[in-house]
Amino acid sequence: MKMVQGIGVTSGWLLSLVGCGVGSGSDVEAGEGSSLETQEEPLSANALSPAQAKTALGLLDDICADTWCSGDYDFGFRRLTCSRTAETCSLTLQVFPREEVPSESSAWRSCETSDFTGFGSLVNQTESGYQSLDAAYYDAITECTTRIVSHLY
Repeated sequence: MKMVQGIGVTSGWLLSLVGCGVGSGSDVEAGEGSSLETQEEPLSANALSPAQAKTALGLLDDICADTWCSGDYDFGFRRLTCSRTAETCSLTLQVFPREEVPSESSAWRSCETSDFTGFGSLVNQTESGYQSLDAAYYDAITECTTRIVSHLY
């Protein structure tokens, strides 16, 4: 069973992320990853390379218009890190209210998802190279975005 938890981001961290732009273009912070695999992963290590994080963030952004972003809020997916040893991934996102929703500004949130260890657990790739979000990760993010939106009202 996937465990998901929406967590608010502190205002100090918020200020450091304000420069991030919307979407999955080059302005997305993909995290600092290492292609080296070791037996003991440092707590600060990201199991995703910067290219893998950017791909996963792009897939989240691509599916957003047909799913989570079709309601009162739009989402900007900013940072994705995973830990193989903890078997968790953390997705940092920005929530933007649509014009119809009374709110003054965007909100920063994060989703902690359990039982995900790296790129292969987040993204499926066919032999032809087509990539899509893994169904379990899609479900975990759907649960998280639903929880986030329910706490914004």
